[in-house]
This record gives sequence, C-alpha cells and structure tokens, in this order.
Amino acid sequence: MSDQSANSGLLLRRRNKVVGFIVAEAVAIGLLLIAGSFALLVRRSDSTLAFSINILTITAAAAVAVIPIAFFAVAPILPRRR
Repeated sequence: MSDQSANSGLLLRRRNKVVGFIVAEAVAIGLLLIAGSFALLVRRSDSTLAFSINILTITAAAAVAVIPIAFFAVAPILPRRR
C-alpha cells in the first residue's frame, strides 16, 4: 500500500471518528437539555415521574461526560509500516 493511500485512509478514519463524536455528543446534550427542562417544569406531586426524570437527567449528564473519553482516550492500533 502506498503512503498516500495509507494517509488518506487514516484521514478518513479520523474524520469518521470526529463526525461520530459530534453526533453522539449532540444527541447526549440535546437529551440533557430536554430532560433538564422537564425536571424543572414537572410538578412535584407525582414523585415517581419526578424521580424518573431526575434519573434521566443524571444519566444524560454522565453520558455527556463519558462520550469524549470513550471516543478519544483509547489510542487506535495502527498497522506497522513496511
């Protein structure tokens, strides 16, 4: 394999990784905003619903924090150069 095709393959893989990260982070942030809005707007009379929304908000916040680690903390295993 030539160096140019290897470089383009790495660039394509990196671009796909960044696009996947942006999509996953946008979905998680959107879910966090929606769940946070519902948590603020729901009446506290129904404690089961309020508890469920609070758990969803905490889970979305944890996902927002973990997604960058999952995408960028693990270094890819690259093939050896010949």
